[in-house]
Amino acid sequence: MQAGTGSRDIVLTADAPRRVADSGAALDQWRSEFLAVPGTGHLRVAMLPSDDSPATQLARRVAADPTDARLHVARVNHHVLADDANQVYAALVDAFLAFGTAGVGLRRRLLEGARRLVGVQRAAFLDKHVATGLSPSTPFPYCPGSVLSCGATGSTDLVRVATPGGTP
Repeated sequence: MQAGTGSRDIVLTADAPRRVADSGAALDQWRSEFLAVPGTGHLRVAMLPSDDSPATQLARRVAADPTDARLHVARVNHHVLADDANQVYAALVDAFLAFGTAGVGLRRRLLEGARRLVGVQRAAFLDKHVATGLSPSTPFPYCPGSVLSCGATGSTDLVRVATPGGTP
C-alpha cells in the first residue's frame, strides 16, 4: 500500500509501536479512522438521533441523497468494519450507481479497500466499471441491500433496432 502526500493511510513497519487496549470511545474512533477503507477515515458523517441502526440510517440517507460521497464512504466503512461482505458489495454497487462517470478515484479507493471482503467474482465485475460507473441499465447480479438499484437482473432491452441486412 502506498501513502500519498496528505493521505491518512497507515503503513505498518516492523519497528512501529503497537496499540495497547484503549477505552471504548477512543478505540471506536481509532477503528473508524484506520480499520476501514484506507485513506477515508477523515470523512465523518454524524448519525442522526434515531432508533435505526447505523447501517439502516446510512442506507436511508444514501437513498435520500445519492450524490453525497461522504454517505457512501461512511456506509462502505461501516460494513467493512462489520465484516459484512454482502452489505459491503451493496454499498459499493450504490456508490458505482450514484456518480455516473464522475467519481473514478472514489470508486477505485472504495473497491480496493473492500476487495478482500467482496470476493474475486464481485470485485472483477466492479473492476470493469471503475472508470464508467454503473447505470440503471447495466446488467448485474441481484444485489440485496442496494438502495439505488432498480432490482432488475439481466438485460432490460426488449426491442432492438434491426440493422440493414436483417440481423439485429
